[in-house]
Amino acid sequence: MYILQESLFSFEELQKLESKEKLPIFFSSLDLRPYAKQLRSSSPRGADGHSREGILRALIAAPLEGIDTFTALHHRLDKDLRFRYQCGLSIDRPAPSISTLSRVFAALTKKKLAEKIFLDLVQLAQEEGIIDGSHQAIDSAAIDAYEKKQPKKRSEQTGNANWGAKYDSFGNKITWFGYKMHLSVDTASELPMAIKVTPAHVNDGEVAPE
Repeated sequence: MYILQESLFSFEELQKLESKEKLPIFFSSLDLRPYAKQLRSSSPRGADGHSREGILRALIAAPLEGIDTFTALHHRLDKDLRFRYQCGLSIDRPAPSISTLSRVFAALTKKKLAEKIFLDLVQLAQEEGIIDGSHQAIDSAAIDAYEKKQPKKRSEQTGNANWGAKYDSFGNKITWFGYKMHLSVDTASELPMAIKVTPAHVNDGEVAPE
């Protein structure tokens, strides 16, 4: 029979030993409590017995960890206790379900809290002198859609995903069905200052002035 050897360090002490990891550093400088309050339901705890702030942290950490689906995020939280702990979620209860992560994300989107968090971070970075903003570079990136592909004329009527095309650095034409993420980036810090997502067919020049 395999017996788990007792650790010389507590879970909290192990976290301190790995304090250079990006998630602890990131969350130590980002107070999500004001945003989590806007996501709270009538219950003082979040769904599945977890706090809304913890679930919000997990949703924010997902893209930083290369996680792009609720299923993958649930699996990571379920299997990786350290990651769950870093997100501020209880490690003595099951990980948040896929449906819970989806519902909180829907509320986050509906209330436009992700946009508010981003804008508040940009303002804070400017106040701290991290972002100068006097020189900015503007470009866009393609985002593939999970939606069913449809003719361009029909897509333009819905206002959702559409067909887009652009040339790469080698002059090759690239087409995709989905969206386009427009970015305005501070050239000194290389940090984004403005983000706007549009259907893929929208021209960069239309969005740049805004």
